[in-house]
Amino acid sequence: MFLEGIRVLDLSRILAGPLVGAVMAEMGADVIKVERPGRGDDMRWLRGNTGLTASFTSFNRGKRGIAVDMGKPEGRDIILALAKKSDVIIENFLPGATAKLGVDYQSVKAVKPDIVYASITGFGQTGPYARRGGYNSVALGMSGFMALTGMPDHPPTRPGGSLADVAAANTALGAINAALLRRERQGEGAYIDVNLLASALGLLPDPVANYYESGKPPKRLGNRSPSVTPGEVYETSDGLVTIVLTSPAQWRKLCEELGDMEMFEDSRFKTNGDRLRNFDAFRARMDAHIAEATTAEWVERLSRLAIAVGPVYEFPQVFEDPQVVHLELVKTVEQPGLGEVKMLGLPFRSMPETGVKNSIAPRLGEHTHEVLRDLLGMDAQALDRLGATRTIEQYTR
Repeated sequence: MFLEGIRVLDLSRILAGPLVGAVMAEMGADVIKVERPGRGDDMRWLRGNTGLTASFTSFNRGKRGIAVDMGKPEGRDIILALAKKSDVIIENFLPGATAKLGVDYQSVKAVKPDIVYASITGFGQTGPYARRGGYNSVALGMSGFMALTGMPDHPPTRPGGSLADVAAANTALGAINAALLRRERQGEGAYIDVNLLASALGLLPDPVANYYESGKPPKRLGNRSPSVTPGEVYETSDGLVTIVLTSPAQWRKLCEELGDMEMFEDSRFKTNGDRLRNFDAFRARMDAHIAEATTAEWVERLSRLAIAVGPVYEFPQVFEDPQVVHLELVKTVEQPGLGEVKMLGLPFRSMPETGVKNSIAPRLGEHTHEVLRDLLGMDAQALDRLGATRTIEQYTR
């Protein structure tokens, strides 16, 4: 396991922060998820009413769960004591909230100087919007991502999935692991400030570079590339296919396969730049050819020529694709209290292999007594006293 021996104290909730902890747990870290007694993470209740949902399980798999009220002095002291025995802290409160609770970076650093502390917010710790709540759709709208998404004659469109949250999670994950490497070499901790707005904008390096180079804002182009053609989606006789060319040699091969060498010789379509300048005429000619065969036929024919090609799936078809099945991208977990749950596993393979095979998510407070007893040495009397004041909560079946 890549992160075996690393302990993470996960104070975060909903999506971006918990996803960081879930991936670290999947790679072998001991991740302790801290939730408020009584209700816990709001993700437990979105799309469900049992305190466990498929989404919560996916974002919190492999963690130990404790319920501690950080708003109480003894709860804060528990968090600081656990921080002293941890390597990483993840939190996604609004700026200033952890300071009020007494579990901010400076407070933690005082007891654990080499801690790697990651904060994930909507807009960062400082600036005019720092105190605003930030969510996926807000970040996608403000980053320009929606401005680039959609058909030319349609308004800006929200792309599917929680792209800004996942981008922030991946950004934080990379920064945390880089900070752990630096700590290993230099013995120093780090504070990491990640936000959804910057992470969403970070998904657009090409449009940003092209905008500043040309001075012209990019346009919504629907399912076509702004820089190469063919580089778009075409309608086949039974569905949709994406074709992407990147070299003159491939352009010749495509025209030969289409049986249309006149198109190859046509001065309007000779180079990629020519085809972009005369896109409507080029597209009409390509449409006529591609409509003559099925998606499967085009995938087979063009793959044989080493031309990048792929079907455009409806969502259920994704998980039937032989390559998706071969890569084992979907894992099945037997989640106590919920049953069989399918979720995405790690999107990479490694040697040696890493990745927990059947990691499950904790019930609210499931490991409270275990963690406080084993890591902090609390006895049954102390645990009972903290439970009586609702400073902690222990899950009971």
